[in-house]
Amino acid sequence: MKGLIKTSIIIAVLIVVGIATSVIVTSYLASRLAAAHEHGFEEGYAQGHMVGFREGSRIGYQEGSKIGYEKAEGGGYGSSYEAGFYFLYNPTYDEVQEVLAEGEMDSAGGIHDYAETNGIRTAYVRCQIAREAAAGMVYVLELVAFETVDNGIIIIEPWSYKEVKVEVGKGYRELNGLPTPTYDDTITEITIVW
Repeated sequence: MKGLIKTSIIIAVLIVVGIATSVIVTSYLASRLAAAHEHGFEEGYAQGHMVGFREGSRIGYQEGSKIGYEKAEGGGYGSSYEAGFYFLYNPTYDEVQEVLAEGEMDSAGGIHDYAETNGIRTAYVRCQIAREAAAGMVYVLELVAFETVDNGIIIIEPWSYKEVKVEVGKGYRELNGLPTPTYDDTITEITIVW
């Protein structure tokens, strides 16, 4: 009888140890899987975004060049200039609002390409933020800027069409009166490409 009780206790201890080990291993594997999923999503998003941005820029440049050439050849805007070129101008604040109202654009590249296709000079604004990212990656806010003749330089959020402020060393949401995010959105670098 004593042997049976000892054997039962040993079996019970082995079962408890086995269950505990199984829970620990499952938890570890689940956290690794979640981290791999997050990294894969961020990597795929970044690569897809860059491919789309390059393709959109290429197509926008070609279309804009074609429109400029046709205007120069057809006696329209820029006809006094040498054929084969198109010219951009700095808009008024109202013209920027009209451009934003005309198209259904939801990216900085889309707004940039649409505006330049319509002869309006615009810039791509890239704001790197301090949010922690996967190795070799950074988080950026992609915005668009216009140098208006009546209100100076304005920066627009492509997803809301709102005018925003950016400044290195300050939080993006804090600068623009938005709720505080759960991550660090301090702007660490600003690049403007005209």
